[in-house]
Amino acid sequence: MTESEWMNKIRAERFPWMNDDQWECYRMLCALYGGDHHVFGIVREDGRTGININTRQTGSMATFDFCMLTRAVLMAHDRCIRFSIEPSGPGMLRLCLHKRHLREGRMHERHPTMEEHIQILRGEIKS
Repeated sequence: MTESEWMNKIRAERFPWMNDDQWECYRMLCALYGGDHHVFGIVREDGRTGININTRQTGSMATFDFCMLTRAVLMAHDRCIRFSIEPSGPGMLRLCLHKRHLREGRMHERHPTMEEHIQILRGEIKS
């Protein structure tokens, strides 16, 4: 069974409610954690284009060594998915992922490439 066939089987069995945008968000979450077998928590719908998960198992969210945070940022920009980390009760975090389809436009509709965002941020930092 190919990886694509395996993931489609998981989608049909565990997440029949997911639309394509939500499924793409779940695929990013799986890639971030190194496979669906490392994703602990209940994946829930978060609007028409997103998912969220409340978890204690975040791994080391760092920028370099054990760089899950940097990996999440790069994946999000490459895949045009808004990724956020929010508080979710004692000892827990909520990871939220929302698919975007535009690189330009209104703030809540777009998701720039990493390179575009770096230019924006560097401009703000120099100000």
